[in-house]
Amino acid sequence: MFKLTLSGISAQIAAVVMVLHAGNSLALLLSCLLLQGTAAALIGLAAWRLLPFHYRVPFIWTYGYLVALCFFVPVAGCLLVLGSLVLGKLFPKPEGDKDIAEVGLPVFVAHLISRVTHGGGARLRAQLSNERAPVQSRMTALVAMQSMPTRTASPVLRDLLADPVDDIRLLAYGMLDNAEKVLTQKILAELPRLEEATTREARYDINKRLADLYWELIYQNLVQGDVYRYTAEQVERYASAALAIQPDNAALWYMRGRLALSRREPDVAEAHLRQAEALGFPRDRLLPPLAEACYLRRDYAGARAALAQFSSRSPLPLLRPLLRYWTS
Repeated sequence: MFKLTLSGISAQIAAVVMVLHAGNSLALLLSCLLLQGTAAALIGLAAWRLLPFHYRVPFIWTYGYLVALCFFVPVAGCLLVLGSLVLGKLFPKPEGDKDIAEVGLPVFVAHLISRVTHGGGARLRAQLSNERAPVQSRMTALVAMQSMPTRTASPVLRDLLADPVDDIRLLAYGMLDNAEKVLTQKILAELPRLEEATTREARYDINKRLADLYWELIYQNLVQGDVYRYTAEQVERYASAALAIQPDNAALWYMRGRLALSRREPDVAEAHLRQAEALGFPRDRLLPPLAEACYLRRDYAGARAALAQFSSRSPLPLLRPLLRYWTS
């Protein structure tokens, strides 16, 4: 850096000396312009490398501006560029002007608890998604979601992580983090017990417990992306280990069937689900995933036949439109 600057200054001095003695000589004038261009290129490059990173891009415009200033304003342009950089180094931007500021934890939750009104899920979602609603009303709705099942609340809370209101965003993150932390702490408590287990019964119980806990992370919509894939692998690992010891647990076969569906392996999923059915798992709970397996194989008749076997004509509300479509 020092060599670039020194070379540029030397070229600038040589250009000034040459122009003073050039007279009417065209050759000396052209040599002077060449030296002036060299000085501008060297000083401009040195100045560009000293700029803060966010001022260096785009390179062609930033560097071009510095070179043009040094070239078309001899001596004064170089002094202006170098002087500005020196002043910037001597008097940096005050620390207090940083764009990032600390945000304190919300202090309003405690006194809002007594004002919570437990409305329906749809009403709470509508109130929370309306950014024009008063912040106090949205905070009340958010606190009310603590009484809802985590599986239902998680997608709404995840959407609120991008909310423009800091208090809403922080509380939503805290609720999600707390739900995940509870399950993670239980998993961490079980892992050492598995290493210390000496009997088949103990290993079966702990493997089953770990499979259930990892499955709960998925079921409650607390994991996404790579974390979801890792969690699904752990469910498969511990469920398989438990079934290797005691293969008559219908719930674990059902769990493995659901995971196979998420991997888009319909044949594997159906085999696991049929095994769960043979072990006495409730048939009405098996029919939707069995229909999904048929759908993934493009066996639409099989999907229709599976859904037509519901013993109850008033299943869960989410299934009613599905049944009407496939059985009408």
